[in-house]
Amino acid sequence: MRTVSLEELQALLGRTPAMVQMHPLSLAFLPDEVFAFETAEKMIVALDSPEPQPEVPMVALTVDERFAHRLPTIRCDHDPFTTELNRILLAKLDWVKRWVLCQSQLPEVISNRAESDCVVLIIVDGLGLADWKRYAPDDFLVATEPCFVDGISITEHGMKRIVGAPTIALRLAERGYERSFGFSYWERAENELTDRLFFGITEGVRKVRHFGEVLKALERLPLEGSFVQIVRQGLDQLSHRHRDRPDIVATVKTIVNELAQLTECLKKRPMTAQVFLTADHGILWRDEHKLRLYGAGEGSVPPRYYEGLLGGEVLWRVEFEGNDYAALAYPFIRRKLRSDEWGVHGGLSFEESFVPLVKLTVP
Repeated sequence: MRTVSLEELQALLGRTPAMVQMHPLSLAFLPDEVFAFETAEKMIVALDSPEPQPEVPMVALTVDERFAHRLPTIRCDHDPFTTELNRILLAKLDWVKRWVLCQSQLPEVISNRAESDCVVLIIVDGLGLADWKRYAPDDFLVATEPCFVDGISITEHGMKRIVGAPTIALRLAERGYERSFGFSYWERAENELTDRLFFGITEGVRKVRHFGEVLKALERLPLEGSFVQIVRQGLDQLSHRHRDRPDIVATVKTIVNELAQLTECLKKRPMTAQVFLTADHGILWRDEHKLRLYGAGEGSVPPRYYEGLLGGEVLWRVEFEGNDYAALAYPFIRRKLRSDEWGVHGGLSFEESFVPLVKLTVP
């Protein structure tokens, strides 16, 4: 199968429909509209139909050997999940939400994919796909699916979208995972968000200071037929009011190591397990981007979004739990950042709005 660049693909589709192995988000980078079929069979049906054909280039996103004599078969090596996505993200949001897993879909997706004796969900406070791709090893990247934060990219909103309503714990209980355990770096009694995130956990929520406490507890707990939910700190704490330059690499590698330790811990048990890891949002790091002021805001207002509906060419208007918000697109901020504010989130960008969904199976 021949491998082509995005520019070569564009030229080919201008001449003929084709079957292409690629991430469909890459088609959003083409200057002209492309009609995408999920399967080659659907495209063949359209081509053979007496009905009028789409007046734009057509592509099938699967390769079917039955039609290799009729259609070119190629692979496109374009990676759509880079900071270049910021150039088109706001304009192509409908395409993104069509072809990329959305954060609001995670409760249903995780519940439906559960098929092992034990299911573990790790929710990280601040871990973007951009930083995960940079610092996670290849074997973990293979198990990673990009996920779009389809709303304001802040902790409260993101974590609520991840667990859902009803929560994943309640959804899995209906599927037979009747026992559930929770671990959090936050005090449940003192944190309303934590209480919401762990609603439906049957065996209580344990506050932990480090991941080693989670591993020790899991060695003793009856995990067959159970769900485990862990909320841990990530890069978010490094972006706000952090005096020294944040060590992003070390933090991501710590998360990777803990994920590896968890799988090794579960391998020692006579059961199967699935481990999911995702995050509420990513971080747009100040030193890596030329951020621009939008207006002249001062004080402690959120740097990347507004509460309430506002109009503007660089604003994405969204609704969450009955309230309206407007997120700033890349690279705009509402106010000057403090000297100890190393990164921001809450707006719409590749760095903030795309997080990893990692799935590992044990054994």
